[in-house]
Amino acid sequence: MAGGDFIKNKRIIILCLIAVVALSLFVYYDYYSYNKSHFQIYLYQTNDAPNLNYTTKSKHFKINTTIEIGKKLQISNNNSTITKNLKDMQDSNKYTSLRYSIKIENISDKVLKNVKIIAFLDRSLEPYIFSGLLYFGTPIQQRIDLNVPNTKEKDNCIDVSRSTWLPNLSQIDADERQKILDSIKKPIKLIIKWDGGEEDLMLQNFDIKIY
Repeated sequence: MAGGDFIKNKRIIILCLIAVVALSLFVYYDYYSYNKSHFQIYLYQTNDAPNLNYTTKSKHFKINTTIEIGKKLQISNNNSTITKNLKDMQDSNKYTSLRYSIKIENISDKVLKNVKIIAFLDRSLEPYIFSGLLYFGTPIQQRIDLNVPNTKEKDNCIDVSRSTWLPNLSQIDADERQKILDSIKKPIKLIIKWDGGEEDLMLQNFDIKIY
């Protein structure tokens, strides 16, 4: 009888080990797949814009860039940790908000399919931006088609934006504040790719609003 219980317990232990191994493999596979698909969010994952032949004039797009400095961010009323942290940062008086909004409008006579966009801020901003990240754009997995203008479909525009934080500009010395403002005014490199085409643009002459 004791021998039978031993064999029975042994089988249970083996089955449990098999279940644990199978579960571990499943979790690993899920984790690996998730990271493989989400590791690269944008076209590039670097603060260094690629060395391309950037131009100031676009053949396919009308682009409008707005930069807002010091505007109070609209923060949702949910009680998530992220929301709480945002509220704390905004209320602490230690930071100044910085928001970029780039509107890209297809003005060509062709539907541009599978559009991918990434913008690079000037490298001189890196020490001042809270996150240190200088790039933003469309998620690489998102498929975006831009229609031709003046059609019933109004999907010929897309906005890419970025909100971040700077040190409170009213609490730093004038020279340092001017360095930050000069860095914000420097050109933005914008890369737009679509099926069969690409434009590499240098954006200048922004609409800058200081609150």
